[in-house]
Amino acid sequence: MDLWTEFDDHQQPQDVSERTSHTRRLTERVILSSLRDWLLQDYAAAYCRSLAAMRIFRRCYWVDALGIDSKANAQPFEEKSESVKSGKKGRSKTVSTIPPALQSICGLSQILAQESKPITLQSFLLEAGSSKHKNTRLARNGPTPVPKPIALPKNGGIIHASWLEAATPLLQELEQSPAIFLLNPFGPRMFSNNDLALLYQRTVPTELCFFIAHKQLETSLLAARRTPEQATLLTGLLRTDRWKTLPAIKEELPQALGSLLALFIASMQRHFLLPVQRIALPMQIRPAIAEDVPYTLIFATRRQDSLFSMNDAVCLYRRRAYEKSRQGVLNEEWFAQQEQLRLNANLQQLYQHTLQQGHAQRIRRWHDLRQQLLLLNFGQFMLQDYDVIINQLLLNKEVRCEWRQHSEEDRIPGNDDTLVWS
Repeated sequence: MDLWTEFDDHQQPQDVSERTSHTRRLTERVILSSLRDWLLQDYAAAYCRSLAAMRIFRRCYWVDALGIDSKANAQPFEEKSESVKSGKKGRSKTVSTIPPALQSICGLSQILAQESKPITLQSFLLEAGSSKHKNTRLARNGPTPVPKPIALPKNGGIIHASWLEAATPLLQELEQSPAIFLLNPFGPRMFSNNDLALLYQRTVPTELCFFIAHKQLETSLLAARRTPEQATLLTGLLRTDRWKTLPAIKEELPQALGSLLALFIASMQRHFLLPVQRIALPMQIRPAIAEDVPYTLIFATRRQDSLFSMNDAVCLYRRRAYEKSRQGVLNEEWFAQQEQLRLNANLQQLYQHTLQQGHAQRIRRWHDLRQQLLLLNFGQFMLQDYDVIINQLLLNKEVRCEWRQHSEEDRIPGNDDTLVWS
C-alpha cells in the first residue's frame, strides 16, 4: 500500500520530492513478534472475554508452535533484588522470573483474571516450533529410536519440543478446554493430514491460526516436483494431486503459491461450516509505504464470536498499519484527511450494498444479513460499523423492525426481532 499512489486522483501536497528512501528491514523475528502481539491484544483478548461472558468455560489455552528464539529466552526476565535502606536494615525485594517469550501472554492473563467475568488464559510455547528438520519417523539406519517422554509445565510455559512431538500429550492436557493454536504446517517437516486431524476432530472450541511463509511454500512445491517422497507428502496434506497442474515457470510462481494455498484451504474447509479465512498482513517498509509481508495467515473457526473477534482484529491491524505508515511524513494531516474521506466513501458503499442485499433477499434477521456482509468484506469493517449501518437504515425508514420488546432507546435488532424491507 503506497500512500503516494493511493491518492493519485487527488491533489497531492507540496514537497513530495522530499520523501525519504529509507527501507525498513523486516526479519522473521520482527514479523513473528508483531504477529503474536497483535493476535494476543486484538484477537485473543476479545475472544476470551466472549468465552467468559458465556459462563460455561473458565479456561482457555494459547498454544504457540511457531518457535521461539532460544538465545532471546536463555536469560529470563527478572528484576534484580534491590535493598531499600530504612535507617536500620535493608529490605530485599524478590520478583519471580518470566521468560521474555511469556511476558505478553502473562500480562494479558493477569488482566483477564481480574475482570468482572474472569477467565484463565494459560499458555504453552513450543521451543522447536511446529516441526524439526530431522525426520524422526524415517529411520533408515537401525531400529526406530524410542521417543523421549515430553515434559509439560504444570501451569503452562515453554515446552522443549516441537508440535509434532508434543501434540498427543499436549492435547490430552488441554482436555475439554477451548484453545487457540498457532502452527505452521509447511515447516521444516511438512504436516500430514492425520497430524491436522487431531485438531479438526476436537469437539470443544478450537481456533486455528496457520502462519505460513511463502518461501516455505515454494520450497515444499519445488521439493515435491523433484522427489516422489515429497510429492506423496504434499498430496497427503492437500488430499489431492491437483498441485501437479500448477505453473512451473519462475515468472508464474506467485500465482502457483496462491493456488497451492487455495488447495490447502479447500482441504480444511470440509471440517468447518464457517468459511476459512486467508489473511494478508501489511507492514510498514518505508515512510508512506506499507506492503503485505511474504506470509499468509489462515484462520479457521466453528464459532461465530471467534469469527467476529478476528474480523475486528484484522480491521484494526490494517487501519493501524496505514496510520503508522504515514507518521512523520510531510503533510501527515493531509494524508489523514484523505484516508478519512476514503473510509467514509467505503462506508457509504456498505450502506448501499446492505440496502440492496436486504431488498433482494428479504433477510428477516439482522444477524444473518450482518454475517453475510462481514464474510464478503472480511477485515475491512468493524462489527460496530455494520451495526451503525442498520441504525441509519432504520432512521431513514429504508427498513422497518418489528421489535420483540419495545424500548425508547436506539438499539440493534436481535435474534428475536424481524426486519421488514420497504
